[in-house]
Amino acid sequence: MLPVAADTALQLVWFKRDLRVDDHEPLARAASRGPVAALYVYEPGVLHSPEFDACHLDFINDCLAELRDSLARLGCPLLIRTGECPEVLHEIHRTYGLRTLWSHEETGLEVTYARDRRVLAWCRAQGIEWREIPQCGVIRRLKTRNGWAHRWERRMSMPLVAAPPRVTTVAALRDLTGIAASHPIRSAAELGVAGSSRPQAWRGGEQQAHKALHSFLRERGVDYRREMSSPTTGFDACSRISPYLAWGAMSLRTAHHACESRRREVGEARDAGLPVDPRWFGSLQSFSGRLRWHCHFMQKLEDEPRIEFENFSRAFDGLREREFDAARLDAWCAGQTGYPMVDACMRALHAGGWINFRMRAMLVSFAAHHLWLHWRTFAS
Repeated sequence: MLPVAADTALQLVWFKRDLRVDDHEPLARAASRGPVAALYVYEPGVLHSPEFDACHLDFINDCLAELRDSLARLGCPLLIRTGECPEVLHEIHRTYGLRTLWSHEETGLEVTYARDRRVLAWCRAQGIEWREIPQCGVIRRLKTRNGWAHRWERRMSMPLVAAPPRVTTVAALRDLTGIAASHPIRSAAELGVAGSSRPQAWRGGEQQAHKALHSFLRERGVDYRREMSSPTTGFDACSRISPYLAWGAMSLRTAHHACESRRREVGEARDAGLPVDPRWFGSLQSFSGRLRWHCHFMQKLEDEPRIEFENFSRAFDGLREREFDAARLDAWCAGQTGYPMVDACMRALHAGGWINFRMRAMLVSFAAHHLWLHWRTFAS
């Protein structure tokens, strides 16, 4: 173990589903406390879970490449490691010495919740403080939904957190900053991740996230309210920022601020007598509502994590479990059911990794009702 002075113990920022530097409160707060290192971990337990796919890794790797470069410009190394988190953290602590672990809160599945419990146990055993910062409108340990909307609005309306202009680190890590060979980004083949790439998928990264949001709020979203549900117009009329929110290349607060700013802009233009397409008013209102839905449904999982494995309504227990038909599931997955709309949507999903909300709802409704498949068989 390297000798580490008390005043140089690291503030370690653990990146998970927050792959950005802007509006990243853990990074900003860690930088104000002392020398910083940043960490991303390829976790075998997550990578090989049924819900994970190679297309997810492609997107993450795009984000990591940009994140590594952005952090390097700030003077902060990004340590990319492979392994289970407690073991990775222990090795970093043994080598460099940690004082505080920083991260955003995460509402994930059981695999990440169990991982977080192991990390917490490790931190307590080592006497290391773990500071978790809320990232969106989901509220932990919520006792009642009364007032939830007001709390969401208050949290999302807080000022954006600027990236620190410069981040200090310890001498042992300073030489690693920006050297890609020291921190390899690994492919699905290298990591043994199942699945395949999506040739038409949008690329990941913070710049791509802002580009998508800008084009939506300025051009593509003008008729969002009417066109978002269509299987043909939805590809352009929808915001398409869902993967950037899912992996944190953009914060939900950033999207909320941008939407509210655009709403004020078109309102002021109308009041000044300038030409404004009237469709913007309804479309921006609808988009604003869906940003709230994002957290509303995540809050359900946060409050009732059992719904990852159990029917939301227990009255349906036993209804489909004993009648599984593998041939029907295979046909549905391959887009070969013989129902043109269903199969077209599935093929679009294979090609680009995205379809709009209405078509996703149609796919799962068809699987559950027409094919009589239990939702657990096609959920991942």
